[in-house]
Amino acid sequence: MTDFDTLQNRLWADVLAKLGGVDAVFTPLTGEPSGFKVLFTESMQLQPSGMSQTWVQVIHIGYSLADLPREAVVNETFTIDGTDYRVSTVTENDGYVVKVVVNEQ
Repeated sequence: MTDFDTLQNRLWADVLAKLGGVDAVFTPLTGEPSGFKVLFTESMQLQPSGMSQTWVQVIHIGYSLADLPREAVVNETFTIDGTDYRVSTVTENDGYVVKVVVNEQ
């Protein structure tokens, strides 16, 4: 990673903290938990279901690669306000910010 990328990642971590980031504790499958700010969003998305479509609630967590320098993997957790959210899939990684879909536990 270049110095520019490192600075850009740190900038995104600061932006997430200022733009409504919430405190979270990330717990990996192995290793120690770490705390940092994340963007937490809930939305309804239309999902195809056979011959029809249904609305489902989707919870996303976005974090800076400066705070967690890798993609979270399935079954790792983020804890926010005492609630655990288990990672189900990575939806975006632009090299600076990773966005994952989580399920409330």
